[in-house]
Amino acid sequence: MEDNERFAPTAMSSEEQNPIESASETPRASVLIADDDPAIRLVLRHRLEAAGYRVEEAADSQSALAALLANRHEVALLDIMMPGAGGLEVLSEARTQGARALIIVITAASTMNNAVEAMKRGAHDYLTKPFENLDLVAAAVARAVEIAAQTADLTRLKDEVNRQLVGGEIIGRSPAMQEVYKLIGRVVNNDATVLLRGESGTGKELVARAIHFKSPRWRGPFIAVNCSAIPHGLLESELFGHERGAFTGATERRAGKFEQAAGGTLFLDEIGDLPIELQPKLLRVLQEREFARVGGFETLRMQARIIAATNQDLEAAVVAKKFREDLYFRLRVIPIDLPSLRERREDIAELTDYFASKAAREMGANARYISPEARARLLAYDWPGNVRELENTVLRAALLAPSNTIRADDIELGRGGARPHPAAADSGAPLGELIARRIAEMLEEDGAEPRDLYQKLVAEVEKPLIEQALERAGGNQVHAARILGLNRNTLRKKLTEHRIVPQKPPPQP
Repeated sequence: MEDNERFAPTAMSSEEQNPIESASETPRASVLIADDDPAIRLVLRHRLEAAGYRVEEAADSQSALAALLANRHEVALLDIMMPGAGGLEVLSEARTQGARALIIVITAASTMNNAVEAMKRGAHDYLTKPFENLDLVAAAVARAVEIAAQTADLTRLKDEVNRQLVGGEIIGRSPAMQEVYKLIGRVVNNDATVLLRGESGTGKELVARAIHFKSPRWRGPFIAVNCSAIPHGLLESELFGHERGAFTGATERRAGKFEQAAGGTLFLDEIGDLPIELQPKLLRVLQEREFARVGGFETLRMQARIIAATNQDLEAAVVAKKFREDLYFRLRVIPIDLPSLRERREDIAELTDYFASKAAREMGANARYISPEARARLLAYDWPGNVRELENTVLRAALLAPSNTIRADDIELGRGGARPHPAAADSGAPLGELIARRIAEMLEEDGAEPRDLYQKLVAEVEKPLIEQALERAGGNQVHAARILGLNRNTLRKKLTEHRIVPQKPPPQP
């Protein structure tokens, strides 16, 4: 009786009960009481159930750990001295295995060592017995429940942000993409400046968003600026902001992108097009971590992470005096090179399925399946527009296909800015004329001093030649080598060099 009287709840007025109780028909949360003393479990259960919590009991270490690992509870009251391994060992094991409950340690042995050790092992709070006032225990549980709810909300929010804004759109299991994923994982937990390099359409902004939303800055803003899309005369104000009266039309103070991105990430796309006169100002921001608005004298701290991207050869631009060398090295603290789609052809099938599913889900496209012939055609194309071109091609085919399956005839290649293979430009022209046209194009592309023209042309002709031989041979490499007059080992080397994946012929209907 003495123990029960010791733990009897103190009478409270309805006003005093409201902050803790607020019981409702639907319990707020679940609490685990792990203690080997049935009297303590009884009085704690009564007090917490009166406050609207669901309560589960455990009388020993083994059942307490099992209940914690089942993740049914938001909060646990865990006694240190219990039969079995003991409360501190249960606490350590629960934390190691990722139990979600916030654990409040309770014990009659109120030594400093117990308190310190419990907090070191991941306890949320520490209470000592005997409890002079059970309302204090209920208040401690209420605080822990609130914190657990906030933590769960943040976790759900972050997962939702990742799903929607990063969302599965960075797709690929090729070795080249695995290297990109590794680099993303290495940079998310620091604020080093990142330079993303790759052709147009390779997904540089998607990678920038992935870095931001998987980093500790994920709750801050992600601000993207295309340096080539803003007139040069307005770009400085766009980046740094301006004071009222700084120039004609500046009728009020305006915050720039550096200010707007505070606490988050500023993504500078097409950084190679940054005007040469603005490059020293960006360099100062990166070096000193401070800037001033146009027409202003106040020095502002730069509190955003910088991620830049380009499809240009910045090293060549440095040599040509079009880009500052010191700025280039400040930007490429951590460079990440994104492969072109033709360098990761093994990802085309997965990307195609994703884009077809996306078209059906978001735009109501009827076609969501891809025939083997269509897959073979997509795989054989060089994709000068990279992933962006593939997405547009699959979207168009999915929307216009007459059935629920995209077939080879539904796919249009080489339009809307994409360059078809030279042989497709004029199938009636003599081969020599087509090659001459292509050489002229390559000379124009390479500028005044073309390099490696012979190797480039050989590679461009050799690849479709091998692909056609493989198709004729039904994917049989021995047969294809015989058609080409090549040694089988030489053919294998060429397949690797050109990243050609032999395809079996589609099944006949």
